[in-house]
Amino acid sequence: MNNSVQLFEKVLSLVTKPIPKITHHKDVLVKVLFSGICGTDLNIIAGEFPASNNALTLGHEFCGIVQSIGEEVSAVKVGDKIVVNPYSQCNICYYCIRRQPNYCINGGIETSVGFGKNGGWANYCKVPEALVHKIPVTMTLQKAVFIEPFSCIMRGWSNLGEIKADDKILVCGAGIIGMLWSSLLHFKGHRDVAVSELSEKKRLKMLELNLGFKVVHPDNLDSLHKESQRSKNNQWGFDVIIDCTGAPGAIEQSFKWLRHGSTLLLFGCCPKKSAISLSPFDIYKKELKIVGSYANPFTFPEAIAIVRDMEKYLDYEKLGVKTYDLQNYLVALEDLKKGDVSKAVFDAHESAELL
Repeated sequence: MNNSVQLFEKVLSLVTKPIPKITHHKDVLVKVLFSGICGTDLNIIAGEFPASNNALTLGHEFCGIVQSIGEEVSAVKVGDKIVVNPYSQCNICYYCIRRQPNYCINGGIETSVGFGKNGGWANYCKVPEALVHKIPVTMTLQKAVFIEPFSCIMRGWSNLGEIKADDKILVCGAGIIGMLWSSLLHFKGHRDVAVSELSEKKRLKMLELNLGFKVVHPDNLDSLHKESQRSKNNQWGFDVIIDCTGAPGAIEQSFKWLRHGSTLLLFGCCPKKSAISLSPFDIYKKELKIVGSYANPFTFPEAIAIVRDMEKYLDYEKLGVKTYDLQNYLVALEDLKKGDVSKAVFDAHESAELL
């Protein structure tokens, strides 16, 4: 049987149904071993992010092993360790044929696995072959659960354009995404990085990563301003700001920290009806770039390589990641909401060999 956590009308419940059957020649049945809870999942539960109105198994960050396959599947075989790219596309609409499938009119996020189709908060999940990616034999499935988040981060990285070696960078937010962004910046060689975070608990957890970055309360960014004034030729501010909070107030505040010619990346998911106040004149005079980042078009292979190469950065304990049995989903969600953990991951593996 297949246990899964389903959402219907903003209410979650653990249900038991038969294991999904292969019904299409390109289907792949995945035995889910690790499945993450994303901040977007919390927004879906709260009704603040579009998803199916029908009973839906959530979960779009998951990996496992191939349980069975359709007769025409050739990319994977039974027993392979895989990760799922949840996002679907139609390949025929205006955006898809322009290589912008994250804007797909007929598919897109709202019809994707964990959003419009049953996802990975389950023992088993059936997906099309096109969404399945083998992971390197040296990579553990524990680490593979980070691939989907990094696929979205790599989209943001691409949208930022060139980041110069001497750029001053600010990461807003020290939740799991802020920590992954900070780890990527360190991995890429950047050292002049500051992280702002309201929560003392999250600031302390960020410091445990030992990246050497300055980690401050947003109100204390002024202290960095005083340090910069020691050089009369050094204008205060940041060349790149990466917002991982999705909080309108934090985004609005970040504008005052932007240098001339700088870039602000809006990476965190904001409430759909939120709004901010900004100065068009400042954007004009300072030649500011405000960039969004949505989903993960064509970044999954790169994300797999990044997770492979960043293994030492992805320690569960240092990052504040905790694993839970599927039946303890309410505890996992509550711990996440309270900030007791940076990330909650459902762990269904039965053998160390499957890690």
